[in-house]
Amino acid sequence: MEKDQKTTELMDLMARYSPTGLVFVDKDGRWLAANQAFSKITGFTLEDIPDSRTWFEKAFPEEEREKIKKLWLKDYKKAEPLEREFEIICKDGQKKWVSMCSSFLPEGQTIFSLQDITIRKTLEKEKERDELFYQALLETIPDMVVIADEQGYIRYISDSAVKFLGYDRTEELLGKNNQDFFPPEEMETVSRVEELMKTIGTLSPFITSVKRKDGQKRSIELSIGHVTPSENLSGVYIAIFRDITDRLELEQRLRQMLQEKEVLIREIHHRVKNNLQLILSLLRLQFYESSDPQVKEALKDAMNRVRSIALIYEGLLRNERVDRINLKPYFEKIAAHVLNLFAEKARSLQVNLELEEIEVDISLAHPCGLILSELMSNALKHAFPEGKGALTVTLKKSQNDLINLTVADDGVGLPPDLSSSKTSSLGWQIIRDLVEQLSGRIEVKVNNGSEIKISFSANPSF
Repeated sequence: MEKDQKTTELMDLMARYSPTGLVFVDKDGRWLAANQAFSKITGFTLEDIPDSRTWFEKAFPEEEREKIKKLWLKDYKKAEPLEREFEIICKDGQKKWVSMCSSFLPEGQTIFSLQDITIRKTLEKEKERDELFYQALLETIPDMVVIADEQGYIRYISDSAVKFLGYDRTEELLGKNNQDFFPPEEMETVSRVEELMKTIGTLSPFITSVKRKDGQKRSIELSIGHVTPSENLSGVYIAIFRDITDRLELEQRLRQMLQEKEVLIREIHHRVKNNLQLILSLLRLQFYESSDPQVKEALKDAMNRVRSIALIYEGLLRNERVDRINLKPYFEKIAAHVLNLFAEKARSLQVNLELEEIEVDISLAHPCGLILSELMSNALKHAFPEGKGALTVTLKKSQNDLINLTVADDGVGLPPDLSSSKTSSLGWQIIRDLVEQLSGRIEVKVNNGSEIKISFSANPSF
């Protein structure tokens, strides 16, 4: 008897000081006992909650009561301890999440326990909210996303990736290995990627191909990152990719069009060169047939100008690009041609070519070549009556992106009252027009010879 009393006292102490709220309810629904933990969690006492009907009315919002009552009756009929989670309204109006478990005794009484799980539910909601946020973020970005574990099995795939691969539901792809989506010819690349990921952890965008559900192959630009496993996080691979099939096909078509255009332009250049060569041949025939010195001089000037233009097209045909030309080799050829044309006068002259490597648009090359041809021809015609002296051609590019072409001689020089703006000769008229075409300027210096400097922008806005 004494032992039973002691056990009862111990049980009473356990119930009184248990951190779990405990309530004893008789078969008629009257609440006969409730421990301190119940009052601490809910704020209610037995005076506040005399029976189960009052508990339902005070602890649960009206719209939830019927549903909760039905669950309780269902559990009561089964007579099995079941744990359920509810959000209750405490005495002070505060809402808490609790875990409730009902134990049904043979005589019809009920003992239910109650634990405060508000913190856990709050953390779960925050986690769920974060997951929804990041999922929405992944679904919002224009690229497709796949997350796989370290063995390559898919754990997450964005809706856009599901549709891209030709599937209807995400569940069809979860658990599949990412290698299943690469065609056989890409498996070597996949193996190299796996090795690289082990050493460097991330891979910048590279191009590969994948196969869709229907077997169609699509080209993608793929980036991969590795999340290192930690205590609370397993290691995963994050793949971000986009479909570039249409872009690659467009690029291929553009390359084809550019190649065809380049072939066409080269053919045009070739025909222009041949036509200029034909004109040059006709002028040369006329030159040898004419006996008039003035006519021969005019024909020589014409041949010189035509040849200067023809040299551009010869250079372009050998050049990799069809729209730009290096002025140095072009000017060297023009100088050689002019010196050959005036071979008798040039034989005893010292000719210096100080030329920098400057690449310009073909639209600049035409006027530049003609200007050099005119300036050298004028110097060889008029600057050295005694047949001796020095002729220097300089081509430089300044820091402010100006190209400077200078032709200087130590000959008799220009007459003091003669300048490029006053003379009406055809040669000077051509030079003025060409410099104006380049939006450039002419500087003429006469001091122990003549120095003519042409300056123009390397990138003019015609």
